[in-house]
Amino acid sequence: MTYRLFLSIMTRPRFCCCTLLLSIFATLPVSAQQKRTLTPEDLVGIREVSDAQISPDGKLLAFVIMEPADPKKPEKARHEDIWMVPADGSEAAHPFAASPESDNSPRWSPDGRLLAFLSSRDGGQPQVWLMRLDGGDARKVTNSKAGVNAYKWSRDGRLIAFVAKDGLTDEAQRNKDQRDDAIEIDSDHKFSRLWVIGAGGGIPTPATRQDMDVGDFDWSPDGANLVASFITRDRVLEGRIGIFHRADGALLRELNNNSEIYPDGLVRWSPDGKSILFMESSPRKMRGWLSVVPAEGGIARPLAKDFPGTIQQCFWTPDSTHVLAAALTGTRAKLLRVDTVKGEIATTAEYLVPRPDFSVTADARRIAYVSETPDSPADVWTISPGDAARRLTHSNPQIDLIQLGTVTEVFWANRKDGVKLTGVLVTPPDYREGRAYPMVVEAHVGDQGWWAGWQGSWWQWAQLLSSRGYVVFLPNARGVTGQNWRLNDAIMDWGGAALDDILDGVDDLVARKVADPDRLGIGGWSNGGFMTAWAITHTKRFKAAVTYEPVMDLSLFWGKGSLLGWGEFFENAMGGTPNRTHGKYQAHSPLHFVGNCDTPLLILHGQRESLVSLHGSYAFYRELKSKGVEAVLVVYPREGHSVEERAHRLDLMRRMQAWFDEHLQRK
Repeated sequence: MTYRLFLSIMTRPRFCCCTLLLSIFATLPVSAQQKRTLTPEDLVGIREVSDAQISPDGKLLAFVIMEPADPKKPEKARHEDIWMVPADGSEAAHPFAASPESDNSPRWSPDGRLLAFLSSRDGGQPQVWLMRLDGGDARKVTNSKAGVNAYKWSRDGRLIAFVAKDGLTDEAQRNKDQRDDAIEIDSDHKFSRLWVIGAGGGIPTPATRQDMDVGDFDWSPDGANLVASFITRDRVLEGRIGIFHRADGALLRELNNNSEIYPDGLVRWSPDGKSILFMESSPRKMRGWLSVVPAEGGIARPLAKDFPGTIQQCFWTPDSTHVLAAALTGTRAKLLRVDTVKGEIATTAEYLVPRPDFSVTADARRIAYVSETPDSPADVWTISPGDAARRLTHSNPQIDLIQLGTVTEVFWANRKDGVKLTGVLVTPPDYREGRAYPMVVEAHVGDQGWWAGWQGSWWQWAQLLSSRGYVVFLPNARGVTGQNWRLNDAIMDWGGAALDDILDGVDDLVARKVADPDRLGIGGWSNGGFMTAWAITHTKRFKAAVTYEPVMDLSLFWGKGSLLGWGEFFENAMGGTPNRTHGKYQAHSPLHFVGNCDTPLLILHGQRESLVSLHGSYAFYRELKSKGVEAVLVVYPREGHSVEERAHRLDLMRRMQAWFDEHLQRK
């Protein structure tokens, strides 16, 4: 980094404060300080680390830090910056690219001299920008009307392919400016198309000309073509894979001859140009398993179909015989090395993080990844074959001063069918074995949900509740990732055996005198919200419940989901629309069973939610009130499926704590 760039970054007040804070905490011995209790304010003050990208030569890592929201500027969104750290740990991490707007998604040029990233630093939509490692100003490459969603360098570094949605026409923009912008549903879809532009900028050329939505994509080794996964508006469940001519966007051939393609799933072109790696769909159109197909067309061959976990992200090795993959399994993540010829799988490293986030060097000899620990949020790590993993950052040293609960793995089996299950248990800092504690079950958040690692955020309540004397049980019930695809498919059963999994785990903890059977609570977000509502309408064991963004009525969920292309998923699971198979939708809707509920319930919902209907929460709340059950409904303005504003996050956590305290702590 040049002196001019270093000076320009460090004179910004935000970075002066961060650097000073890190220095102060680094000089204070934790053992000499009395640790304090975790608070909601601590959780909204966490810096979030993501997107670890190692340079081709393995010497540097670029990554993203999302800074906490500024309580003095509630109207401002959280801010992302790109940081840099030497892969050998010889220096502390430092800011690399920063601007008044967020910078994210760093990607190295193949020669390692440039770092590309996405930013809206000119006040418009997110675009691709480039910056030299030796300093200088960032240079804008793209100028897409609707902004860039994803991008990838060609292997020679001369070109950049990117995905961008269709922008408004000039006429449509004029109408919008004049507030004459009525929306006709299904008639004006904005497709996500693939484009190619020179690394020096210029006018992009379309690499897909058909009306389709592109998911993932990759370059051919010679740069002449691109492979992409895509869907069409009339067949949103049927993923497809195509080879496209880079120069004119012609669809040369499709590759999914004998297999079902996971919609928008990953695709990777092997370095020797002979094979395409892709993700197959399970029978219920969920994430399935890796497969490989000849790039010239032919029969697809499954890889790791029986792996007891969920593979999510992959890279080919330079010799095109192995794949490095990130997988979730049990309560951990693994970095795998998969032999594409023999099908053998070896584990390179185990770590804790609920999402795939890793990159590899050009020779695939060193891996960078983001990992958590039970007592610390995410940081950047690196590992090489035969070496121990090295932690390169310590982004939240303030957490070292906080007394946390103890995190352990738990195991049990479903009593009806014997399925073996795993989960996480968080016990209070002063936990004493043999004493039955009030316990809250935190239900998982969907087919991509999975419990492991750090358990502290606005939607991960375990550490916060354990600090107040609760045991928190986080079951990886069927339907969650980290199991085989057959159990993952079970999420489309909507309740059913998943509730049995949870209750059998609760029974086990009660029998072990970990949990007090008279002081059980349950809560969760998204699918965890649905499971909470499903539980309290099918058992009276829980004395209090908290749910955020719950699906209360599958008919309403189908209706809103249809606008976003999700309707076909429910029709596939239920055998038709609600009008044709009304009984099946009712049989899986908590609202249909609300008459069974006597559990005090706190419902939390975003007012601008685009998928989960707020009307379902209103209806469930009114039904409870009409029968005299204690219930509170809180609606957060401006929030969607997740809570983004600092004050709302604080309010949610405080209400959650107070609700469980009122109903589960002994008077």
